[in-house]
Amino acid sequence: LAHPTSGRAPCRAARSAPAAMSKGRGGNLAALAVVAGGGLLHAAWRAWSPQGGQQPEEGSEDIALFTHANNQLHCDDRELRHPCVKELRNYIEDRESSDARAIALDCVKDVLAASDEYWELKNMTHLLLDLDTVDHVFDTNTRDNEFVMAGLQFAEKLMQHPECLGDFDKKNELECRCVPLYAKVSTLKYKNAGMIQEAKDLFNRVTSMAWDGKVRKYAAGDAVLWDDFQHTPQIWVRGLRSQQVWPRETWDQLPICKVLEDNFETLRVETERSLRNEADSGYEDAYRFLYEKGEWNRVMLYHKRQFTEECETIFPKTCAVLKKHLPSKPGLPWTSDQNEQVMVIKMKEGTDVETHSGPANNILNIHIGISGLEGAKLIIANKTYEWEEGKVIAWDGSYDHRVHCLECKQDRVIMMVRYMHPDMTPEHYKGIDRTHFEDVPKEMQ
Repeated sequence: LAHPTSGRAPCRAARSAPAAMSKGRGGNLAALAVVAGGGLLHAAWRAWSPQGGQQPEEGSEDIALFTHANNQLHCDDRELRHPCVKELRNYIEDRESSDARAIALDCVKDVLAASDEYWELKNMTHLLLDLDTVDHVFDTNTRDNEFVMAGLQFAEKLMQHPECLGDFDKKNELECRCVPLYAKVSTLKYKNAGMIQEAKDLFNRVTSMAWDGKVRKYAAGDAVLWDDFQHTPQIWVRGLRSQQVWPRETWDQLPICKVLEDNFETLRVETERSLRNEADSGYEDAYRFLYEKGEWNRVMLYHKRQFTEECETIFPKTCAVLKKHLPSKPGLPWTSDQNEQVMVIKMKEGTDVETHSGPANNILNIHIGISGLEGAKLIIANKTYEWEEGKVIAWDGSYDHRVHCLECKQDRVIMMVRYMHPDMTPEHYKGIDRTHFEDVPKEMQ
């Protein structure tokens, strides 16, 4: 689940190979494209579909608006292929042109009306909701413009597609299923656009749905288990306590909290040293797609159960401490590569990160304030918190949250430890052969 702290879909949500666009590419759909309001632009896209014969070579303008070759996509394992490339490119290159905008929208709406192809619906959702691109493209000026709204309509159509719904049978509850993923993405997009009622309507619809499949059956309200409008992770582990912030009296179950506070001076000294030369220390963009202006950088110390080179060389004393306490539950499978991580994060003055949320409800965020904390805000489920130097805030990252440095006096620096929920036990894996991230040991199934 790459970048699942956002409203974004995981990188694996759509396929990169040309065959990804080939399912259902028959004459019936092409005919439907012509019937549905003209369909000429959509039919032109289908003319070179894999099933239809010759395809453009990699890098052709007809394949995709954004490419890895131009460093425009953050998902290394897939391309973002879609129709309306020429029309959308003309609009993006001349946003002041009403004609270019109208032509691009006509093409998008044509595809929306005509397409019933799973991967096409998915890729158009990813494109128009800026789920794969490094930078904001379609919601740059407003979050409720016609392109974003079309993206949400694609997501709605996607969630009603049999192949999307079929994930309730094909995937277990510890894997990322299509409906909760794109429902989460859509509710966050609505919230960031200020369309709260639309977000609530979708939340209510999804949390009341039932599923009567060949493999699994869910009663109404049991298919998607979100317990709060502000709590919508794509993976929900049953039986875990839900609380936005974990108060100090619960920290006996979160021993990393005391470890961080007890070793704060070591953290502070090594962090300050790392910031003297950020490039050499391994700092890089952190979730660039979550903010439009500003700067949000991080250096990773622990990821995918591995302590990084930066941890060993730039933060050696901190690293020695962390090695005594991570992983927190050895042997338990992770639901995401983010189940446990450590990073130092620096946010520049003026940065405003949009509302987003984590991928699963079994991941807690443990923050400790290091420097530049005055004016920095952490907003969790619409409640505002502030960091204190050397003090921990322990909270559930699967709740909606936003971070900003709009009132900061200097760059804000914190350390974050992502930490497995203390209620996780081997019992949560009974009857499950794999999570979204990894296989479950046979003795635990």
